[in-house]
Amino acid sequence: MLKKLKKTLAVICCSMLVFTNTAFANTEIQGGETKSEDKIINFEINVYKYIYKDAPQQIKDTYDEKCRALNITPEPDAEIFIPINSNLLKSDEYDIGTYSNYHGTYDPDKATIKITGDRNYTISTRTLVGFGHVTSGNNVHCAQLMLCDVGYKVQIDSLFGNDTYDAVKRFQRAYALTSDGIVGYSTFDRMANLLDM
Repeated sequence: MLKKLKKTLAVICCSMLVFTNTAFANTEIQGGETKSEDKIINFEINVYKYIYKDAPQQIKDTYDEKCRALNITPEPDAEIFIPINSNLLKSDEYDIGTYSNYHGTYDPDKATIKITGDRNYTISTRTLVGFGHVTSGNNVHCAQLMLCDVGYKVQIDSLFGNDTYDAVKRFQRAYALTSDGIVGYSTFDRMANLLDM
C-alpha cells in the first residue's frame, strides 16, 4: 500500500512540474536560442498642437517658465501639445490649435517605442529621462504623451520640467515603482501596458 502511495505521489508531482512549466513558459527555442514572446503593445494619443509664437498666453507662460528653469531660450516655432481632455485651455482656444493623432508601438523585446503621427521617431526605453539625464527632445516628448494618455496632466512640449517630474513621481507611486521622478525602462513599460489597446 505504501509503495502504491509513493508511486501515485511521484506521478502527481511529475505531472504538476510538467504542466506548471508548460502553463507559465513564456519563451520558445529557435535554433538553440531562447526567444521571448512578449507581445507588441499599440496605443493612440489625441492632442492639439500649438506653435509657441501663436499659442494662447497661458501655454506660452508655462513654456517660458520651463525654458527658464532649464536655461533654454524659447524657440518661436517650438511645438507644444495639449491633450484633448485637458483643462489647460478655454473652449475658444482649441480653434487656434491643430488636432493631432499619434500612434505608439511598444516592443518590449527591443526596448523601443515608435511614435508615428505629425512627428515620427523611435526611442529606447533604456534611455533615462529626467533631471540629470535627458531633459529635452523625443524621449521627453514620448514620456509626456504617455503620461497624458494615462491621466496625468502635463504640457507636452518635449521639455522635462517640474510638471513632468511631479507627474512621473505621482505615476510611479501609484504603480509601486521606485518614485525617483526618472522615466526608465520600468516606468515606460508600465505606462505602455496601461495604454494597450
